[in-house]
Amino acid sequence: MMSDSHPVTDQFWPTLPQPLDRSDDSREPSNTEFTVIVEQTEGSGNSMRWLAVPVTPSTWDDRETARAEAQRYAWTFQPRHPMSEQRRSVYRVSPDEYLVIIEGATMTFSLRVTVAEPLGYHSSDR
Repeated sequence: MMSDSHPVTDQFWPTLPQPLDRSDDSREPSNTEFTVIVEQTEGSGNSMRWLAVPVTPSTWDDRETARAEAQRYAWTFQPRHPMSEQRRSVYRVSPDEYLVIIEGATMTFSLRVTVAEPLGYHSSDR
């Protein structure tokens, strides 16, 4: 599990993947970590869109612990919409993914909670 000693900021978020080293294709299974990501609607009206964000400042060494945390988030995560939750239905879509349907007073929204393995990223050279 990764340390929570650093404050979470836009520059430091421990669950974000590290820069991908294209020269090293080997991956050590013992160094695998898992995180939980939530996809939900952001914005309002015509500017509403889906956005995926890591929701925990921690990672887990084993997938089973991350899966348990994802299930907990499926039942407890408080999304921006709806503001007045009336009913929540949780569906396991796969061992690593939950679909959550939340009925509000006037509208129904959904979100997805997923266990993810950060693989890395690369920036485009512009």
